[in-house]
Amino acid sequence: MNETLRISIADQFRNTSLGFLRIKKNLNISNFADNEIEYFLRKIILSTPLENIETKGKNHYFKCFKYNAILTINANTYTIITAKQIENNLKNI
Repeated sequence: MNETLRISIADQFRNTSLGFLRIKKNLNISNFADNEIEYFLRKIILSTPLENIETKGKNHYFKCFKYNAILTINANTYTIITAKQIENNLKNI
């Protein structure tokens, strides 16, 4: 992953209305409108350090501790497949 590709993904990612509903639920941001979710996802993508972006097969994985989120983005279509919160292992102690 390089900075140019990350910016390209931030500018071109997409999702469906159902995808936005899943993202709202998974990231616990149910009060956000779709345009606010797009802005928030763009912030996550651009805030994720390059060393926390992993490409495996056909997907990019953005692990952003700043926003407590992991995004799975298709490497070809830039569709956000999943978004979830980072699990905190300290909860179980």
